[in-house]
Amino acid sequence: MQEKYATIPIEDLETKVEEELFPAAFRICHRIEEEGNKEFESRLQRYISTKCPLRQCAILNNEPARCPKPLCWIAEGPTWPEFLLPEISAVYFMLTYSYMEALNIPDDPDEEITLREKPLNVINRRLGSANTQDFIIEAFEESQILKSRVPVIKDILWAHNKTRYTLSVPLLIIQIEGILHDLAYHFNWQFEKKEMYRGESAKVWAIVKKLGHEPFEIALSSFYSRKGSSGDSPRNLILHGRSLDYAKDHRLSAVLFLVLIYLTTFSQMRIQGRITID
Repeated sequence: MQEKYATIPIEDLETKVEEELFPAAFRICHRIEEEGNKEFESRLQRYISTKCPLRQCAILNNEPARCPKPLCWIAEGPTWPEFLLPEISAVYFMLTYSYMEALNIPDDPDEEITLREKPLNVINRRLGSANTQDFIIEAFEESQILKSRVPVIKDILWAHNKTRYTLSVPLLIIQIEGILHDLAYHFNWQFEKKEMYRGESAKVWAIVKKLGHEPFEIALSSFYSRKGSSGDSPRNLILHGRSLDYAKDHRLSAVLFLVLIYLTTFSQMRIQGRITID
């Protein structure tokens, strides 16, 4: 008799991604915007003080007729994303195009951010768009540590959009864990036995803990925890071929894409060290 894969952990994973990763993703976007605007303002002031004959910008003062250099750099209309590192710019737009449509962001910063639509519906729709696919691929291509994964990511995008979830789900898990191992290697993290529980995914969970990023840890906890009569985690049941009903619809594939996109962004932030997440 074949084992049955419980759907509760998948629902739990979906809920935790919504409750933990989406607010964290918004905070990342906000910090990237702050970083970009700060650099933008610095560049503007430096240009005005060294290149502008008036030493003040007529364009910015809404007096373009007074500008002695009407074709200057500022008149061309530069924007803050131009001053981000390519790696950070790529993940910013990937995150924005993949996540932000699902959020209802109030004008008042003190008001709570809520979901306007189910994230899985948004990401599933977005993944079918050429723009979103290009942003995801670009985010990997711009990263020295991740660009070797581009062919696999392209295959996963193809499989998901062809509803071949039996292919996309295992590959997404493998790539998420591969990126975690890349981070551990990059930072030369060492682990003691006491940091890991017994089991096939012990090293992966130890890396997640080492990241020290609570939203990511909470979101993945149920997927890597051993629960139920099987005595094994949903992750192990899938990758070890003991669960076969995880591909009935797009849900698990979509939620793992949300995790992959968040992890890709987070990894770039950690590697570059330009913006502190925690």
